Amino acid sequence: MQQPLDLTPLEWIDEVPYGRDYGGPVDVPHDPPEPPLPGESGLWWLQRSKERFPDKVAVVDGDNTLTYAELFDRVCGLRRRVGEAVQAGGVVASLMHSGLAAACAVIAGGDLGRTSLHIDATAPIERQTVLIAESRADAVIVEKGAGVDLGFLPSSVRVIEFDVTQTSGVASLEAQPASNGPARLAFTSGSTGRPKGLAFGAEDADVWVDYVRSTHLNSNDVFVSLASVSRADVVGLSVGGTLHLVDIRRLGVAEGLRRIEAAGLTVLSFVPSVLRTFLNVPGAKEAFGKLRLLSLFGERILASDIRLFRATLPDQCKISISLASTEAGSIFSWYVRDEAIDGPMAPVGYLVRSKRVALLAEGGGPAAPGQVGELIVRGPMALGSWQNGEVTSARFLPDPDDPTSKIYVTGDLVRQRPDKLFEFVGRKDRQVKIRGLWADLGEVENALMDVDNVADAVVIVRSAPGQPDALAAFITLADPTIPFDRAAARRTVRAATAEHMIPAEIRLLQTIPRLANFKPDLQRLDAVLSEAPAKRAAAHAAG
Repeated sequence: MQQPLDLTPLEWIDEVPYGRDYGGPVDVPHDPPEPPLPGESGLWWLQRSKERFPDKVAVVDGDNTLTYAELFDRVCGLRRRVGEAVQAGGVVASLMHSGLAAACAVIAGGDLGRTSLHIDATAPIERQTVLIAESRADAVIVEKGAGVDLGFLPSSVRVIEFDVTQTSGVASLEAQPASNGPARLAFTSGSTGRPKGLAFGAEDADVWVDYVRSTHLNSNDVFVSLASVSRADVVGLSVGGTLHLVDIRRLGVAEGLRRIEAAGLTVLSFVPSVLRTFLNVPGAKEAFGKLRLLSLFGERILASDIRLFRATLPDQCKISISLASTEAGSIFSWYVRDEAIDGPMAPVGYLVRSKRVALLAEGGGPAAPGQVGELIVRGPMALGSWQNGEVTSARFLPDPDDPTSKIYVTGDLVRQRPDKLFEFVGRKDRQVKIRGLWADLGEVENALMDVDNVADAVVIVRSAPGQPDALAAFITLADPTIPFDRAAARRTVRAATAEHMIPAEIRLLQTIPRLANFKPDLQRLDAVLSEAPAKRAAAHAAG
């Protein structure tokens, strides 16, 4: 249960010194959509794009395409079928691989009059089973002929087959019955433990339009979704851009880069650790040759990352950094100015307009100016947690001054600089005790990234019965043919951190196992640690 939090002593920061596009692509002409009119459908932006660009290609999946008119037709048809199959207030999940059908389902899910959830069909069956159960889904949308395994579904869950190749004949956005339930659900990645559900209301059109304006998205832009299609991937369709679906998990990096180059990618949102790997592959410079905007999120962004990206990407490419959480949405954002990076990590940005924040010191009061504190966010965010088929206030606190706002304790450790930029320091839950002393797993990862030839690094705690906890590091190499010097890596960590933070074990992997959202799969990494002892024990027993 959420511990009580005394808001009285907290000092709330609400100053937004610059607009989000400060230093951004202001030289790129664009024609942002006007906000929706009162009573207009939640898919107002799709309606307008269809009217402006009916015959233009909207979504590309390999050799298959949907024009805006075709996309509008498929989405309208899917909305009607869901409306006929599921009562208002019900929960509808889509279970699909990345592709045209998934794009239609994600778009339709924004205005179904029911609670929607998108599930990546590449996720393990165990996770799919948990999400269906936790969401209390009444129906599941699957792509016809896709061969998705449905053996785990309860008999009470209705299956809706969607054929993206067939026209629906539905020519308008028919009104959907009003529902008192949330518009959509999202679940945490589940890298450790059971996924936790969050409930969200309808999309905030003002936030959507503000993002388009600050990034100068326009009809000439080309976007790429590199994994499971998400709501964020389809924003560019509101201005008539083209979205390419390139699933690098299935295609591999080399083929993915070939398709990115052929698409003429101009705008990309991605996590920096995976992008590092991309940029070390031959052909990367050509693949990203037309990129004008790179948006980084989801992880610490190192100063060395920015230098690498600047050296590889076109000179005109703007780099944006954001810090957000699934619960609270966007909190900080900025366009990188290299002269403002004065340490090993890049700042995460200025406060966004819709939020206020406070920094909580370890003793419970407000953090002093320039000092590290736990980030508390105040403003519009998720409706609440999703538990047992209902929206609850768990993980959130009510805002006593605004019923439309909530307060969320993030667990992020940040500081604000005198120039008003915020720096991400680490996660409170990634601070662990080793031999009685505090160790920050992120600091160890940063130190390992400074070791020659290291392309990626993840550090976890190694726990075993009867043995003290220790750190275990997993790394991938930029050039696997060059021998790796573990002793040199440990010396680097010692110099950058402390003696007790040196990993007791360093494992070389070809790739870091990752979840569908590209976050490290900590459960699989933990399993890697147990493989070698188990094999030794089995060999000993056999001998």
